[in-house]
Amino acid sequence: MNKKIIDISDRARIVFKYLVEDYLKNGNPMGSVSIRDSMKLNLSSATIRNVLAEINFYGLINRDHHSAGSTPSDLGLQFYTNALLEPGKIQEKEKKIIDKTQDTYEFVNQNKKITEVLNHLSQQTSLVVNKEKITKISKIDFYKIDIKKIIFIIQYDDGTLANRLVELENKVEDKDLNLVADLLSKFKGSFTPLELEKKVSSFLKDTKTSIDVNSKYLISKGLEIERSQDAGSFFIRGIGNLMKNNQEMDIDNLNNLLNDIETGKIAKKLIQALKKSTGVQIFIGSNTNLFKQSNMSMILSNYTTKQGITGAVGIIGPKRLDYQKIIPIISYMSEVISKK
Repeated sequence: MNKKIIDISDRARIVFKYLVEDYLKNGNPMGSVSIRDSMKLNLSSATIRNVLAEINFYGLINRDHHSAGSTPSDLGLQFYTNALLEPGKIQEKEKKIIDKTQDTYEFVNQNKKITEVLNHLSQQTSLVVNKEKITKISKIDFYKIDIKKIIFIIQYDDGTLANRLVELENKVEDKDLNLVADLLSKFKGSFTPLELEKKVSSFLKDTKTSIDVNSKYLISKGLEIERSQDAGSFFIRGIGNLMKNNQEMDIDNLNNLLNDIETGKIAKKLIQALKKSTGVQIFIGSNTNLFKQSNMSMILSNYTTKQGITGAVGIIGPKRLDYQKIIPIISYMSEVISKK
């Protein structure tokens, strides 16, 4: 958050908070007179105008010159949700509904149930995006079949095996096998394919002056990583709510959003955006590059299950959302999923 915004005066914070919450509830711009009368402040309209000028200086409001009123900007809404919002508490009946989503043990059906429940509780478009568990490598063996062939056997921690046969143009020398053994000795316990890739890359870099073409080819092909093309799973429910709850969205914008969902573009962006985050994250309009629709917002919370599946759960909706109600629902849902 911009340091200057954080340094905004206490009086400006109070007025801005009221302006935002009135906007979220009613959707109308507010001028100095309506703010003074609604808040019952013992301040003149001129003083309120000076406060609004301070708020405007930080880019937190948009001014409607026709109505002499102000509405929060996308930056302002982001500041409100990050610094001023006081989230409500989830109701017990909502907790019970969410708890029942874990009665479904089959993975795909569970995610469908989660989106169904979130759609019902929030009355917004709900989504789940996740990355499947990354299977770790537990052991790598290699055997010399003949003078030009080596087979690598890669064992994963789920019990599956991958065999890789490497054929060389020249015969396999003892020094080649010693180099492979030296590299594999650096792995203790289970490790991810990415860790293997980094170790191989580092090893080849460190030994580039002493390793010959034959040995380099043997190591590179024998320990080559097979990459999955799956960018992640994406579950969504209640697309119709976007049109129902967002009067500013047109058909073209909705079609663009649906296309991004179907092609996996949003799923991929979400995984990257939430990679290093914790807790509930809020993305509002033009402050995010997750989607092109500037009049939309997204509330997400990431999770990691005991089985190692990582992802996020949340909703997509208009900027005028009931953040106090929806944030605790999403937060509790991610907690429940993480415990599974």
